[in-house]
Amino acid sequence: MPPVFGPTDTIPADENATPLAVAAIAITVTREQLRTALAAGHAEMAGQPPLDDISVLDVRREIEGHLAAGAVVAVDDETPTVTERLTPEYTAQLDAAIDRAYTRPAPAPRRLPQDPRYGQGTVTLQTSDQGEVTIAEPSWCVGHDDDHVGAFVDIQHRGPSSTAGAVTARYGHIPVLDTHLTHFPHGDRLREMAPLLSVRIEVDVTVVPEDARHITQALRISIARIERAIADLAHLRGEQR
Repeated sequence: MPPVFGPTDTIPADENATPLAVAAIAITVTREQLRTALAAGHAEMAGQPPLDDISVLDVRREIEGHLAAGAVVAVDDETPTVTERLTPEYTAQLDAAIDRAYTRPAPAPRRLPQDPRYGQGTVTLQTSDQGEVTIAEPSWCVGHDDDHVGAFVDIQHRGPSSTAGAVTARYGHIPVLDTHLTHFPHGDRLREMAPLLSVRIEVDVTVVPEDARHITQALRISIARIERAIADLAHLRGEQR
């Protein structure tokens, strides 16, 4: 595949019409075709400035402009004949295909920050599907001040994180553990009847023996903190060890 250059500029097909889209077309051309396009463009400028004084970008603009102009003229020549032959039904099908291909998808709705109001053991939140709702707020939940408005089933209670990490000579500080209580009490697919424990352990490093010892120590600390979190979870769920 030869090297790719351009598009250098956006070239209007009709300066008097409102454009619908920018169609970027990549075509392969020979040296002879490039020479022809540049000669034609340079001739339209009466040979000025001399080719040696034209910048790289201006060379590309002249060639691309000539190629684009030829394509636009060809389409303009065909437009009256083609338009005359189109039936209303086929025109509608063509427009539908163009809309699919040249219409940007609607932007994702902007996520609104949550504005929680806390009561005695409750919290009032905004949802995207049920409006304002008031639900039970467990004492272990860190709150919803950093949440965004979402669907009712996506409301999550989250406990404080318990973490562990290690300091290495090669990577500096690396996280090893992140664990916290979590609960989606209104989930639609698999409703969680009681809190669960979220556990993330991640170590993927290449280290010297001393750093490996630090990571081993961090893993021991992680085990102790997970055990403590398990005990808290079992208590909340009313389970006996």
